[in-house]
Amino acid sequence: MLMSLAIKDLAIIDHATLEFGPGLNVITGETGAGKSIIVGALTLLLGDRARTDTIRRGASRAEISALFHVDPEGPAAAALRELDLLDPEADGAEPLEVVVRRVVATGGKGRVHVNGQLVTVGTLSEIMRHLVDISSQHQHTRLLDPSTHLDVLDRFGGLRDLRAAYEAAWHGLVAARQRRDGLRTQEAERLAREDFVRFQLDEIDAVKPRAGEDDELDAEARRLSHAETLMGGAIQVADALGRGARSVGDQLRDVEKNLEKLARLDPALEPLRGRVEAVRLELEDVAMEAASYGHGVDIDPRRLQSVNERLDALNRLGRKHGGSLAAVLLATEALRAELTRFESLEEAVTRAEAEVSRLQLRAEEAATTLSASRSKAAINLSQRIVTELHSLAMAGADLRFALTPLAELGPRGKDAGEIAIQTNVGEGMGPLARVASGGELSRVLLALKRALVRADAVETCIFDEVDAGTGGAVGDTIGQKLQEIGVERQVITITHLAPIAARAALHLRVEKGVDGERTVTRVVPLDDAARTDEIARMLGGLAITPSIRATAAELLRLRAV
Repeated sequence: MLMSLAIKDLAIIDHATLEFGPGLNVITGETGAGKSIIVGALTLLLGDRARTDTIRRGASRAEISALFHVDPEGPAAAALRELDLLDPEADGAEPLEVVVRRVVATGGKGRVHVNGQLVTVGTLSEIMRHLVDISSQHQHTRLLDPSTHLDVLDRFGGLRDLRAAYEAAWHGLVAARQRRDGLRTQEAERLAREDFVRFQLDEIDAVKPRAGEDDELDAEARRLSHAETLMGGAIQVADALGRGARSVGDQLRDVEKNLEKLARLDPALEPLRGRVEAVRLELEDVAMEAASYGHGVDIDPRRLQSVNERLDALNRLGRKHGGSLAAVLLATEALRAELTRFESLEEAVTRAEAEVSRLQLRAEEAATTLSASRSKAAINLSQRIVTELHSLAMAGADLRFALTPLAELGPRGKDAGEIAIQTNVGEGMGPLARVASGGELSRVLLALKRALVRADAVETCIFDEVDAGTGGAVGDTIGQKLQEIGVERQVITITHLAPIAARAALHLRVEKGVDGERTVTRVVPLDDAARTDEIARMLGGLAITPSIRATAAELLRLRAV
C-alpha cells in the first residue's frame, strides 16, 4: 500500500507531501490546479520515461519519493528479495517498508533508489508492477487496441505460468529455426562449393603429385635435354685422362718411371713417386667412371617428352594452388578437410531439422494448453464484465471476448483475441473503438479493473479520471464500484464528480496559488468541514449557496464509508 508520496520541484509543485490511507482515497481540485502533475509523479515512479522539461523552472532537478507498506509474503516482497533490495534486519517485519526515490536532473543525469540502493529504471518498473496499477486516459486508448486484449485475458485467467511456459517454448523454437535457417544457407552455399572442391580434388588426384617430384623431374629433364653433350663430354674426359694417345695417364706413367729411377739414386724421392702413382690410379678410376657415364647416357626423346608433360601438369596445378608443388600438396589437405566439413554440415542440418520439429511440437502442445485455458477464461471474463456493466447503468450491454485461431503459432500462442461489445439492445456486437463512447469506455475500463482486482496481487489501484464522460447516477455508481474495490485494495482516484468524492475514506484537495512571484501547487488533506466545502464547490461551482452546502453535507452523510 502507498503510504506517502513526496514531490519536489516538479512542474509547478515546489514541494508537496501526500499521505494516503486504506480504502478509497480521492484527489480533487480545480482544472489546471496540478492534479495531472501528481499522476505524472506516480508514472515516473512506475518507470515511465523522464523529461527534463518537467523540472520546475529555476531548479536543477526534480525528486519524487514514496513509502510503501508491502506484504512480506506477496510477490513484491519476493521480487525485492530476489534483487537483494530488502534490508535483512527489516525483512520479516509486517508490513515491510519500501522506500522508492527517483531523481530527474537537467542533462538527463537521473537516478533511482530503492531502499537506498541505486537501481536501473528497468528494475524500478519490474518492482513497481507488483506494487501499483494505474488506470488513466492513456489506458482508455490502450483498451481500444485489440493487440492488448489477449494480455488482459491472460491476467484475468491467472495464466501467467502457462503464458511463460509457452513463451519459453516459442523463443526456443524461434532460436532453433534461426539456427536451422543459417545452416540451410550454409548448405545451399555448400552445394555449389562442394562441386567446385570435388572438381579441384579430382584434378589433383588425376595428376597424383608427390613431394619433391618436381625437383627430380627438373634434373631428369636437364639430363635428357643435353644427353648428346653429356655423352660426348664424358667420353672426351675419359680419353683425355687415360684412354687416348698421350693421355694424362700415359704422361703420369712416364713421370712415375723417372721418379722410380731417381729414387734408386736417392731414396728420399720414393714418396714422390708413390704420390704420382696414387694420382695416376685415381685419374684412371675417374676416366673409367667418365667412360662408363658417357656410354650409359640415354638419348630418349620420348622420355624427355613424357618428363616435360609431367612437369607441365605439375606447374598447372602450382599456378592454381599457390605457385609450387608444396603449395599444391597443402591445398590438397585443406580441400579434403573442407569436404569432410561439408559432410558434417549435412549432418548438422539434419539434426537442426529434427530439433525444430521437436520444439515445434513442444510449442504447439504449450499453445494448445494455453488456448484451452483462455477459452474458459474468456467466458468467465465476458460474464464478469457484463455483470459489472449492467450495474454501471449499461443494462443493454453485452460483451464477448472472441478468440480466433491463428494460421501459425505466434509470440503469444495460437490465438488472436478481441473484446467485442454491444452497448444497446439490438445494436449488434462490434469492436470497442467503433461502438463505445467515451463515457462507456470509462465504464468498460472500470468493469475490467473490477474483474481483474482478484487476479492481480497489486495492493494499490490508481484511477485517473475514470469518470471521464460520465455524470449523475452513472458517476455515483462508479463511486460505489471504486468504494467496493477499496474494501480489498487501496484505491487512489482523481475525480471531478462530487458523488465519487463523497465516498472517500480520505480526501485531498489540490490548490494552485501564487507565492511571491511564483505559481505554486499545494495538496491539502480535508477534514469534515473542508470536505463539505469542496463537495459543495464540485456541485455548484463558484456560487455556493446554503442549499448547495446542505446538499453536499447530505451527500457526504449518505455516501459515508
